[in-house]
Amino acid sequence: MAKITYMLKGVILVMVLALGSCTKWNYHDGGLSDGVHDCSMWEYFHTQPHDWDSTMIMIEHAGLKELFEGRGEHEQITFFGVTNLSILNYMLQNGYKRVIDIPVEDCKNILCKLIVPKRLMVNDIPRGQIIANTGEKVDGMEAQTLRGSVFMWTHQEPYMQIEEAGEVSLYIRTNSGSVSFRVVSTDIQTNNGVVQAMGYAFDLNKI
Repeated sequence: MAKITYMLKGVILVMVLALGSCTKWNYHDGGLSDGVHDCSMWEYFHTQPHDWDSTMIMIEHAGLKELFEGRGEHEQITFFGVTNLSILNYMLQNGYKRVIDIPVEDCKNILCKLIVPKRLMVNDIPRGQIIANTGEKVDGMEAQTLRGSVFMWTHQEPYMQIEEAGEVSLYIRTNSGSVSFRVVSTDIQTNNGVVQAMGYAFDLNKI
């Protein structure tokens, strides 16, 4: 087990270093990643295997591939996309060697908490916040997911001391979670939905 743990840590370290040194990093904080893709969400994942290959394994293991191909019950979805490094971290924290060692129901539970059965772009989500001391949700937007619900809100930074003139960021918190997470690449559009890609620090144990 110790050897496996060190191997996983090594893989994670290599991925972080590689991504940090890449001049065409796929993710830009608060930015748009590759814009519009004239294909299904599943086909889009295939074009970016360095970010999504473990995600695809998890999706197939959970029996949800048709949904991402656009052949499932829902014609349009929004996926708060969990990427490879988050999955590797989850495996390390829970003692799994391979994605397929994660119980099927656990994979399905994780993914379904992150799928809204309609198309949502950043412009659809109003400004809001969660008050740190009380946990009170202010404005923003609540949406049903395939398992539970998610509270979403946007925040616009000032620019040159002008309020709400800067970068717009998207944040989420699931109804079963106690931690808020920022979406790092927004509005990745495909024919059957939108990917709002989560960061590499997205902790699957806290959703």
